[in-house]
Amino acid sequence: MPFNETQAGNIPPSPAGYQMRPELSETFKSEKIREIINNVLTETLTGQTYSAADASRWTKSMADEISLQVKDLEMHHYKHVVQVWIGQQLGAGCKCVARCRWDTECDNYATAEFKNSTMFCLVTVYGLYLY
Repeated sequence: MPFNETQAGNIPPSPAGYQMRPELSETFKSEKIREIINNVLTETLTGQTYSAADASRWTKSMADEISLQVKDLEMHHYKHVVQVWIGQQLGAGCKCVARCRWDTECDNYATAEFKNSTMFCLVTVYGLYLY
């Protein structure tokens, strides 16, 4: 008689309640995240003047702060990525473009910007649903 794993009890139990899509209450919270981004941008950059050394420090601290606050929203099935761009305002235009390959029903993003006379800052938080 051939060996049968079912008889041996070696098959792991299937997860009950496995979800392919988030419930409505569990979707990516774009508006709340946009508020978080705007608050962090305003608190960090209001009244500041651009310098390359400060920009490096601000980028890291804003990304960390936004990431912590997004984690507090408890979107358990989402991984998030925070991207922060700071540039000097010299009168030239700047276009920032991102392309993502994702599930349009579950994955999403939130973005906000800050400008003053010496700099601009663009922050994007991408939320990717984990199946």
